[in-house]
Amino acid sequence: MASGQGPGPPRQECGKPALPSASEEQVAQDMEGFSAATFFYHHQQEQEAEGAAAPANPEMVTLPLQPSSTMGQVGRQLAITRTTSTGTMTSEFQTMLQHLQPTAENAYEYFTKIASSLFESGINRGRVVALLGFGYRLVLHVYQHGLTGFLGLVTRFVVFMLQHGIAQWISQRGGWVAALDLAPPSPLPHPG
Repeated sequence: MASGQGPGPPRQECGKPALPSASEEQVAQDMEGFSAATFFYHHQQEQEAEGAAAPANPEMVTLPLQPSSTMGQVGRQLAITRTTSTGTMTSEFQTMLQHLQPTAENAYEYFTKIASSLFESGINRGRVVALLGFGYRLVLHVYQHGLTGFLGLVTRFVVFMLQHGIAQWISQRGGWVAALDLAPPSPLPHPG
């Protein structure tokens, strides 16, 4: 495996001090809220950036979020980080979803296969953020193909995936609030 991460609990990354540990139970309890908040803010970013060209999903617009709450702040930061760090993955996810054509019957199977492949060589923040991004793309894709009510279902898919091994990794690195310390990478200069 490329990262050297084999089976068992994830190891602390070299050279990085351990953050105070949030309880794994608390991380697991908060997963659905943070996932939904991330979806909401990513959707809001796309709507602001692309206007009418951005796919709209009324389910995301109606999520009850308090922007100044910790959940709201973390969701916004994860959405910003996802947008700046996984731009190429967005188009890859869209292409993959167009090819697979997920339905209510097969969406979970596709989601788990793709999500599992993200973590084959270990866990890192970028992969956790990519998982949230894939969940977001899946929600949009199925909505655009006439399947409504999928936001809650895909959020549960993400939560299930995170609860199996990833919650412990997140808690060992300070919990969800550690995302507030993430600085998005500098944007690449556009060729002029």
